Order: sequence, then C-alpha cells, then structure tokens
Amino acid sequence: MNKSVKKPNKILESIKKGLNDIKTVAEEGNFKLFLKQAVVIIIVFMGFRYCNQALQEKDSKIHGQIDAVQTQQKSEKEYLANKEKLLKLEPRFPDMEAKNDWLLRQIVAVTRESGITPKLGSEQSENTTNAGYTVVSIPMNAVISYNQLGQLLANIENKEEYLKVSEFSLKKDTENLGSNEVSMKINTIFPKEKIAKTLFKDAKGGK
Repeated sequence: MNKSVKKPNKILESIKKGLNDIKTVAEEGNFKLFLKQAVVIIIVFMGFRYCNQALQEKDSKIHGQIDAVQTQQKSEKEYLANKEKLLKLEPRFPDMEAKNDWLLRQIVAVTRESGITPKLGSEQSENTTNAGYTVVSIPMNAVISYNQLGQLLANIENKEEYLKVSEFSLKKDTENLGSNEVSMKINTIFPKEKIAKTLFKDAKGGK
C-alpha cells in the first residue's frame, strides 16, 4: 500500500531559509546588510505611522467640524422655535400702559358675546410679587343658565387675548328656575416689559 508523500510547506521552508541566511551573515560578521534593511524598515514604519497619525488627525478634525455644524443647526432650530413662540404668545398679553382699563373692557366684551349681563367689582386687585409680570383680577357676578355658563367659559378659553378664570363658585338660584348664581374672578397678566419688538423686526409693533 503506497503511502502519500507529504508536500513540503513553502512558508515554513521560506522561514527556515531566511533564518539560515541570518545565521550565515551573523557568523561572517557582515552586519551591514542588517543595518541597511533595518534603516529601510524604520523609515517605512515611521512613514506609515506619520500617515496614520495624519489620517487620524484629519478624521478627528472632520468629526469636529460635523459636530460643530450639528450644534449650530440645533441652536438655530431652538432659536427659531423660541422666536416663534415669543412672537405668537406675547401679543396675547396687554401692554402695561393699558393696565387700568384693559381687563375691564375684555370682560365686558366676552360677557356680551355670551349674552350675559355681569355685575363687576368696583376695583381690580393687583399682585406684583413676580419680577416679570403683574397679575390683575376683577371679580364678576351674574345670574345665568348652564348654557350661558358653558358659552362664557368657552369664549374665555378661545379668546386670542389671555384671560383666566379663578375662584369660581356656582349655586342654584332659588328664585329663578333654571338659573344659577355664578361668582368668579377673571385674571390677566401684564408683562412688566415686552421684548419681542426690541429683538425682532417682524414682531408686531417692531422697528
């Protein structure tokens, strides 16, 4: 029975030959060959290392530029979103100069729209404890039906100008069937300073 002949491994043979060559050169004392090869290897290695470092620095710089652009885009989006909110909300609040009669006129208008004849308090109360705005309230009483009450609250809620109901109470009117005695306070906020028109040219009343 014929045994298969194992073919020599070319890689192992090449390594053995290289080791033998190194041994022969070392025995002969001819180290200059190694020196030349070592210099070439060092130059190639340093060149590779420099190129690799340059590529890493370039890649890092590109990523830094991308991050900077993304941060700028995010800041611009936040700025535009905040600007849009300010331009939309600030006009809903009255100017401080109109504080004495603005809320009174708003209450008269919204109750008339709801078919209600209100009894309004003689004086409006103010809360100035907040550094940015003043809260102004006017009490209101009325004898109204449930439908009128619902219409009044809806009109206040949907009004473009900012109004808020507080201290609400309701009880049946024993003298008028289907009517209710309603007491409430209607509030608004007067910003102590409006800033949109000083910041943006497209603000209402802006320069």
